[in-house]
Amino acid sequence: MSMKIDISSWKNFKFSEVFEIRKGFYNKKPESSGNGSIPFIGATDSNNGITEYYTIEEIENTSKTGDGMNEPLEKKIFPANAVCVTNNGSVGYAYFQEHEFTCSHDVNPLYPLDRKFNRYTGLFIASIIMKDRYRWGYGRKWRPERMAQSKILLPVNSHGSPDWNYMEDFVRKLYCKPLTTKIKKSNKSELVSDNWKEFYLHKIFKIAMGNGLDVNKTTSFAPKYNYVSRNSNNNGVVAFVDEIDGEVAFAAGTLTVALGGSFLGSCFIQNKDFYTAQNVAVLQEKSPMSIYTKLFIATLIRNECKVKYLAFGRELNSHIKKDFSIKLPVKTTEKGLYIDKSKTFSEEGYMPDWKFIDDFLKSIPFSDKLVSNYNKND
Repeated sequence: MSMKIDISSWKNFKFSEVFEIRKGFYNKKPESSGNGSIPFIGATDSNNGITEYYTIEEIENTSKTGDGMNEPLEKKIFPANAVCVTNNGSVGYAYFQEHEFTCSHDVNPLYPLDRKFNRYTGLFIASIIMKDRYRWGYGRKWRPERMAQSKILLPVNSHGSPDWNYMEDFVRKLYCKPLTTKIKKSNKSELVSDNWKEFYLHKIFKIAMGNGLDVNKTTSFAPKYNYVSRNSNNNGVVAFVDEIDGEVAFAAGTLTVALGGSFLGSCFIQNKDFYTAQNVAVLQEKSPMSIYTKLFIATLIRNECKVKYLAFGRELNSHIKKDFSIKLPVKTTEKGLYIDKSKTFSEEGYMPDWKFIDDFLKSIPFSDKLVSNYNKND
């Protein structure tokens, strides 16, 4: 079955014409004992929207704000088979929920007006909604009132109604080969960071500010380059665009870092030549570096940003070339720390242990697939 979809005959519907749009519940997330099994859906961009699990007692005993008047349990527990859409924070993420759940008021649970979602139609609708996510943001929330008047493009049947059979059949026919790995769990290296040392990022990479292009200045008539923005999905790539006169594309193999916004610190290796949006930095290694090492460093950059930097507050723009640092394992000898007299990577002469990093990544199950997928240059 071809995965290309012809949408020329699809039709726009108001969300209120197709779905019952419910309001989420909690203004303040309850305390959790860690023993629950009922998922809590929040305004997140990962983990199918789940940010915690609760027991039925914890939900029953906790009010909307944590200290106000309590409400009946049926107002807090939402039925299974819903598509939950984030309306604040990480806006426009959509997740199909197969089981009953509770959620934040930053989530809109959707239920079809004339039927129930199944896994296939739920996943189809969630994907369609996610494709339109670029329309929304922290400054343009998608509360239920606004969503009701928003439009969604859907396939239609001969009566001009949403074609639920087509949606289900399409997802059912998607083919997914089971993921396998040649790496056994028992091979996994021990990772202890006690003796790691700090390295400034600018000592390891040449750091350039990206093209700073607005997406509305791009076209896609004969696309040649990826367009990388401040996004946490799809390697940061949000479009495939035409060549632009006067703009130099960055080379595949370099890393991109989101310097601000909701996804500050999102860091990816780019596998195709690309342009960037505003507030995206590009990292080019100063000495040859394997894909494994780049993946390792990209993860450290993301984690460092979560701890020390803040979207719309302490962002990376003034730090990335100056004092942004990460801790790395260091090379040693029988006598102790190896000291590089040329001080290539640190003023103290510490040398990153690139071999350890490579060996560690190679020992993780499915890392062979991760790198092979990158090498396909898809």
